[in-house]
Amino acid sequence: MSRIPGLDQVSGLRLRIFAFKVLVIIPVSVALAVNRQYPMLGTVAFFCTWNSIFSGLAALLQRHRHNAASFTAWDEMAAFLGLATLTHLLQAIIA
Repeated sequence: MSRIPGLDQVSGLRLRIFAFKVLVIIPVSVALAVNRQYPMLGTVAFFCTWNSIFSGLAALLQRHRHNAASFTAWDEMAAFLGLATLTHLLQAIIA
C-alpha cells in the first residue's frame, strides 16, 4: 500500500523510483561538477535530460499508455524533462 493517501500501489512505486533517481542524480552531479569544474546546474540538467530520454525509451519499449490511471514511465519522463528545463533556466538566470 502507498504511503500517500489516494495513490495506488503502482503509482507509489513509480514515485519511489523517481525519488531514488533524483536522490542519486544530485550527489553525482555535485561530485562531477566539483571534480571536473563544470557548472553544477548544467550537470544536473544533463543528467535529468538523459534520465528523461531513458524513461521515454522505457515507456516506448514497455508500451505504457499516455493516459493510464497510474503513474507510468511517461510521467517520469515528463518530470525529468521538467527538472532539466528548470535547472537549465536557473543556470541561465544565475549566469
